[in-house]
Amino acid sequence: LARAAVGRALGTLLPDGAMLDNRTGVGLRPDGLPNIVWCEVPAGEFTYQDGRMTLDYDFQIARYPVTYAQFQAFIEAADGFSNPQWWDGLAASDEHKAQPGDQAFKFGNHPRENVSWYDAVAFCRWLSAQLGYEVRLPTEFEWEKAARAHTGWTYPYGDEFDAAKGNTRATEIGQTSAVGIFPDGDTPHWSQPIADLSGNVWEWCLSDYRNPAHDAEKEDMRSNSVRVLRGGSWINNQDVARAAYRFNFNPNFRYLNYGFRVVCLVSSPIKGFAGL
Repeated sequence: LARAAVGRALGTLLPDGAMLDNRTGVGLRPDGLPNIVWCEVPAGEFTYQDGRMTLDYDFQIARYPVTYAQFQAFIEAADGFSNPQWWDGLAASDEHKAQPGDQAFKFGNHPRENVSWYDAVAFCRWLSAQLGYEVRLPTEFEWEKAARAHTGWTYPYGDEFDAAKGNTRATEIGQTSAVGIFPDGDTPHWSQPIADLSGNVWEWCLSDYRNPAHDAEKEDMRSNSVRVLRGGSWINNQDVARAAYRFNFNPNFRYLNYGFRVVCLVSSPIKGFAGL
């Protein structure tokens, strides 16, 4: 609880939009773009649900969920949220595209919440154009590989639930928390730890819940089918914070415990956005 309070103090936005939390990967780069810390997940076998799967490619996943400060850069950019290019082919209504959801907990270092799947896809397209390589939502297979590797653990950090290793209902913070303040809950599987895969906010995945495609390029981005969410949140109990738990909701739904993180393929140039 004390760590969460310090996180809120460091994440309070100053009049110029800056904040005191200067950790890499939490805020913005000097050029005003989101500063993403990429964690490499190598190709190979991993635990998926009750079995094993193999992904035959490397990918990189963000260490943290996209933060309020980072998403705000997209909203405020002249070519950002209001640019119809980023919404091309998506089934979002004109009303949905006209106005973003309102952040419930306005701390720059907290996850951006009240975002729909459509909002998250539009952000990824915008950021891809700025960076020159494709950034997208993870498939649920990529997400679970990042969280579990080959271990088969119930949680990203082990088999036993621990309220001190993630922001769930049991932690009693009662709202989102600054990203990365539960280092003991980070994944130990990879060369760089990945934070907040259990609790804080639900994370949208690219995947269609009923018919997930193993290949991101085969996902039907024009569909309004329900989409996968992973990881549980500050509202939820420990059961849904399990690494294998699959949840879903309509892609236009915005709520104060729904957020996202991003992935990219290593040095992947833009060839058209996933699924289009």
